Amino acid sequence: MRQKKNYGGELNFYLLKCLVALVDHSHVSRAAEALSVSQPAMSQLRAITGDPILVKGGSRLIPTAKALQLREFAERILGEMSDLLGNAVAFDPHSTRYQFRMVATDYLECLFMDRLVQHLGGRFPGIAMSVRHPVHPSEFSKVLESGEVDFAVGILPTSMRELRHRLLFRDRIVGVARAGHRAIGRTLSPAAFAALEHVVIMPNTTNTFGEAVDVALEAQGLERNRRFVTPNYITASHLLEKTDMVALLPLSLASRFRDRFGLAELALPVDVPEFEVHISWHDRTHRHAAHIWFRDQVMQSLDPRQQGIGMLRADTFIR
Repeated sequence: MRQKKNYGGELNFYLLKCLVALVDHSHVSRAAEALSVSQPAMSQLRAITGDPILVKGGSRLIPTAKALQLREFAERILGEMSDLLGNAVAFDPHSTRYQFRMVATDYLECLFMDRLVQHLGGRFPGIAMSVRHPVHPSEFSKVLESGEVDFAVGILPTSMRELRHRLLFRDRIVGVARAGHRAIGRTLSPAAFAALEHVVIMPNTTNTFGEAVDVALEAQGLERNRRFVTPNYITASHLLEKTDMVALLPLSLASRFRDRFGLAELALPVDVPEFEVHISWHDRTHRHAAHIWFRDQVMQSLDPRQQGIGMLRADTFIR
């Protein structure tokens, strides 16, 4: 049973195909059969164009002069539409110029982006990436929905749970200080830990990295002694090298900077769970060929089998 279609009295993409078929077949029934459309739709095409399209020519039907002219225009329009749709869907990373824009902290920019850059290497000269540091959590969905950025990389806020996302890796919070700090190797009470001079990392205006530790301390009526507050994880790592301040850092970052800045792990007086790092995107770009390709490259860059790229995946940490 053929589907009944309502064309609203206007030429559209499908009716243009009907016009071409009608002229080419010069037979209403055969043209209708070729396109699986009812004969009344062919009649509607005549009404819209103001032309019979086919007229008697001896023992058969032949297209009118206007129909032949309309067919020429229709074929050109259909070809242009096909090219347009094809170019919109197709994506060749070897020849296309495209910039992917991301929101990420400097911690993830340092830890994760270098693996992605190494993975892409020189194979895709037209592919570029840009990173901006996190906005207020309430703005994450907005900047993705508006197309201001393409991806958000980080700990997934509750406000972003409705977005598309994929787990990149897991990490955990550790206490860190310079290797010669008096607290290294000691078991500190929550009060003693809170009293130390802390570098507190606040990536945006409301969220503090290590919030799980703060919540555990607050339950005991304590809070960290905030000696220095910064939005930058790397700044915190630098400050620890020649001061007696301490900080909470992701284990993966602390491991990378351990030797460079002479850092050591400081035992935490509270238990904290692992946290997950995701890449998130809006549904508006979910089926975009370029974005599909890029998401695949992101996951491949974290594959431990990649030669020359340090291991970082969902179930392991850099030690």
